[in-house]
Amino acid sequence: MMRITIADRKPSPKPRSTVDEKPEDEDEAVATDGTPPAEEEPPEPRTRRWRPRSLLAVLAVAALLGAGGYLGARFVAHQATETARTEALAAAKRYATDLSSYDFKNLEGNFSAVEAGATGKFGEQYQQVSRNLTELIKQHEAVSKGTVLAAGVVEADSDRAVVVLFVDQTITNTNSPQPRIDRNRMQLTLLHQDDRWLVDDVKLL
Repeated sequence: MMRITIADRKPSPKPRSTVDEKPEDEDEAVATDGTPPAEEEPPEPRTRRWRPRSLLAVLAVAALLGAGGYLGARFVAHQATETARTEALAAAKRYATDLSSYDFKNLEGNFSAVEAGATGKFGEQYQQVSRNLTELIKQHEAVSKGTVLAAGVVEADSDRAVVVLFVDQTITNTNSPQPRIDRNRMQLTLLHQDDRWLVDDVKLL
C-alpha cells in the first residue's frame, strides 16, 4: 500500500477584492439607501453677551461722566455768579461815590458821570432831580465828597444785583463853612446791560 505524504500546506491567502474598501467612517456617512447625507449648516454667529463685570464697569463710567457734567455745570454757574457779584459790587461803589460827590464849579461833569453809569430809566429821573438842585448848589457854593465806608451784595446773578452801601458825605457850603458829615445808607439795584453794570434804582434806607 502506497503511503502518500501530505506536506503541511499553508492556507492560501484570501483573494483581494477589486473594489477598494471604504473606511468605516465613510460607510457610516453613506445612508443605507445610497443617498449622500445632507450638508450641515454653518453654526449661527453667537451674539455677544455682556458679562456682569463689564456691564457694571460701563454703568460706573456713565455715572462718573454724568456726575462730572453736573458738577462742571454747577462750577461754571458758581463762577458766573461770583464774577457778577464782584463786578456789580465794584460798579456800585463807583456809582455811590459819583452820586454823593459834586462841586458847584463842575456840576456838568458831576452830573454826566452819574448819568453815564445809569440805565435810561434812572438816568431820566436823575436829570429831573439834578436840574432842580443846580441853582441851589451854585447859590450856596456847595461841595460834597462821598466816601464808601462799607458795601455788601444782597443778591446777584448774571443779569441783576442789589447792593447795600454805607456812604459818608463831607459837605461844605456858605451856610456851613466847617465840613459837615452826613451819613447815608443806600440800596442800589444794578442791571447788566451792554456788558456793563448800570444802576437802575437808588433808595436811601
